[in-house]
Formats: sequence, C-alpha cells, structure tokens
Amino acid sequence: MPLNVSRFKKLPELVKLLSLLTSLTLLIYLGTIKFRPPGMSVIWFTIGCSIVFDICTIAVLLKEYDFSIMAIRMLPYAAIECVGSILALIFYVISTAISISSEEVTDDFGFMVVAIICLLSALIHLSNLVVNIRRWNNGSHHLNPAGVYEYSNYGSEA
Repeated sequence: MPLNVSRFKKLPELVKLLSLLTSLTLLIYLGTIKFRPPGMSVIWFTIGCSIVFDICTIAVLLKEYDFSIMAIRMLPYAAIECVGSILALIFYVISTAISISSEEVTDDFGFMVVAIICLLSALIHLSNLVVNIRRWNNGSHHLNPAGVYEYSNYGSEA
C-alpha cells in the first residue's frame, strides 16, 4: 500500500504537520534558553508527548489506517485523536502559564516567546479537537439509522 502524501494538502490533515512543526520549533527554542526555572520539566514532557503523538497520527494518516482499521475497542480513530488533542491542549495551556510565570521571575524574553509558541500549539490542538469531534459525531449517526429498530418507546401508547 503506497503512502498517501496528497492527503496533507487539505486542511484537517495539514493541522498535524503544523502541530509537529510548532512542537519542533518549541523544542529547538527551549533548548537555547540557559536558565531552567522549576516547572520546565512539564514543558519538556508536553513537547515530547506532542511530538510522539503527532508522528503517530501522521503515520496512521499516511498509511490510511484511519479508514480501514477500527481502533481500540471499536472506538473510531476520531475519538482517539480527540482524547490526544484534549490532553495536548491541557498540557500546552499549563506550559503557557509556566512560561509566563518563568518570564516574570527571570526577566528573560525567551520565555515569552515560548509562551506564545505554546499558546499557538494549544490553538492548533483546539482546532484539531473541533474537527475530530465533528468527524466523530458525523460517523456515529450512521451506526444506528432511524427505523432499524421497530420497538416502541416505553412511554408511548401507540
């Protein structure tokens, strides 16, 4: 099965590449800051998990496994990506707060740049969450179409 690179020209999949690029930019820029205040391990953890999650989702989308294989215990791929986006969103918001407080303590402008990039990554994951919630919602309506079960409601007298 060949890799489908043309998928990443459209917006929902392009978000994955943007997320990976912002995480790598954040990784490089955070590595140049000399002072390490407390709480920096949370930012490093967020960046590492985000990079791993983005690489895994890009690999799944390249091989088109999101259409052919049902994921963990009959959860659709969009549900799994929603969970990953929620976790990344929470951790990036926490990382933004840590970066802003570190900038106030050290007077280093680098932490403000890190906070802006973390906020940008949080917005990217928020848009990914919205897109995947819509995909999950659209896919779940087809599981039980109307009229398949001809049982009456408990409260109806018809």
